[in-house]
Amino acid sequence: MFSLVVCTIDRFDQLERLFLSLMNQRYRDFEVILVDQNPDDRLLELIGSFSPFFVIRRVRSAKGLSRARNNGMVAAKGDYVCFPDDDCWYEPDTLETAARLFVEHPELAIVTGRTLDAGGSASVSPTGETSLAVTRWNYLKCGNSNSIFVRRSALPEIGGFDENLGVGSDSPFQSGEEADFLLRALAAGKRLMFFPELIVHHDQVTSEYGPRQVERARKYGRGFGALMRKQRFPLAYVCYRLCRPVAGWLAALLRFRADTARYKRAWLMGILEGYATWPRWDRG
Repeated sequence: MFSLVVCTIDRFDQLERLFLSLMNQRYRDFEVILVDQNPDDRLLELIGSFSPFFVIRRVRSAKGLSRARNNGMVAAKGDYVCFPDDDCWYEPDTLETAARLFVEHPELAIVTGRTLDAGGSASVSPTGETSLAVTRWNYLKCGNSNSIFVRRSALPEIGGFDENLGVGSDSPFQSGEEADFLLRALAAGKRLMFFPELIVHHDQVTSEYGPRQVERARKYGRGFGALMRKQRFPLAYVCYRLCRPVAGWLAALLRFRADTARYKRAWLMGILEGYATWPRWDRG
């Protein structure tokens, strides 16, 4: 059985889209652990309308994506656990494909896949079209949290998501939790593989570079900087990851693209701040 840990706050229509896609799954042995971070009971009617079709167990949690996922994992009963966002949706064969891959590869603790938009283009993060083992050097190209499927039996050794990383965390480090999860699995000696045929859908992240996107880039950059410090990546790797936004920033300036330049600079400054301050910050 699969346990789908779905953390949600301030969404309805997109969550309904996910549930509709779950109704169409060819593989039917699954449960939804709905980790509700809303302050009220606004989702009860939606839960009631889908409960006749698959098991939905509602768990309440304070804000923080990593905290919510950890609370959901505690409640999970399935042999496999996955983490679809409340604004993603599945192909009819998503769970069927994941189940087949785990059966065909009993040595794997985690399988990951691609996240594509409705038109079939990569969204959220870039991925390839060739199966490959996940390593410390290619983890950023091997899926995101939407497409992580893990054997529950491996979780005691891997541990949960780091609650000091990720959106909604009490810390300044608002990303990096899913990469940290994969890297800790590797450090625990687990085997992970990326499979392009395992597909989850998610809309494209906006390409606009307005004030909100610039602010988010700085917060997410801090998470990535903290991740590199926490995982003790060598200085050469850190410098490489810093050179990319530097090059993007300078290229945008040369092309007089001020919004893009501000975005790239915010990402760069965020990485530097996260790397410099992990694990120290003012907890208030």
